[in-house]
Amino acid sequence: MQFIIFMFFAAVLTAMYLGIRRQWAAPGLIAGMGALGSIITMILFMLARDMNIAYSLLAGSVVGSLFAVATLSVAWYFHSNEVRATHSTPDMTEGVYE
Repeated sequence: MQFIIFMFFAAVLTAMYLGIRRQWAAPGLIAGMGALGSIITMILFMLARDMNIAYSLLAGSVVGSLFAVATLSVAWYFHSNEVRATHSTPDMTEGVYE
């Protein structure tokens, strides 16, 4: 059961990354839903490992949040670089004299 829940956790992070990169929805909505999904799946993963409920809630929230922030940071970094590259095309006429 742990493996299945962990696969859901990985799927949430992957969907969040792709959602930001491919602009499937508003970035705030993707970030909020992805962070909530990663926290919930990590809490469920901790509970599936027969850990204490309080520890599962605390550790699952912290670990889920950290993974969500890391995934969002990487996605926004690459997305902003992609946007910057498409909007700042070099002027091909610069340096050409007639």
